[in-house]
Amino acid sequence: MKYFYLAILSCFLLSCASIPSSTVTLTKEVIKEADNMHQLNVSLVNKLFDERKEKINLFIENKYTPTLLKKFEGLLPDSLDYKKELPNILSSIVPVINRKKDSLQSVLNSQRQDILNQLNSNYSDYSKATTSLQNLINSAVKIKTKESDALYAIDQLTGDKINIQKVENTINQSIDKTGNALNKLITIEKVITEK
Repeated sequence: MKYFYLAILSCFLLSCASIPSSTVTLTKEVIKEADNMHQLNVSLVNKLFDERKEKINLFIENKYTPTLLKKFEGLLPDSLDYKKELPNILSSIVPVINRKKDSLQSVLNSQRQDILNQLNSNYSDYSKATTSLQNLINSAVKIKTKESDALYAIDQLTGDKINIQKVENTINQSIDKTGNALNKLITIEKVITEK
């Protein structure tokens, strides 16, 4: 009877999927690389938007401000003393320039945040999935290790190799015979209960 239980346990263990233990290390490295890639993506997005912010600043300084100054200069009367009125002129022009700059940078910051939010959301989903996968792989490897330990223990107990295929065939034949006998009993029971 002891051998029968050992054979059933062996069949169960041999039916499990085989995953090499190196898979655990490999998936950990893939997850680590994905973490690095996410940080790289965030850095690249920030760098891209910092470059765009700098371009906005250059545009404001080199194109928008000179054009705006020329426009205001054309509106000023010829009789105006520019040196005396320069502080007043600047106080009316600078807020316009700053509003334009703030408006452009606000749009840029909003776009940056939208992209970063999407990146982080995608990474969070990926991270949850890889954590689940890693847990499954760890469990499968533990099962494989326990299977190997159990088979070694069986070999130590029996002193010789068990023919697992023969044991499996015997168990299947016993199950088939039991199933046939139960079918016959059910048929007999139906006949008896009908009378």
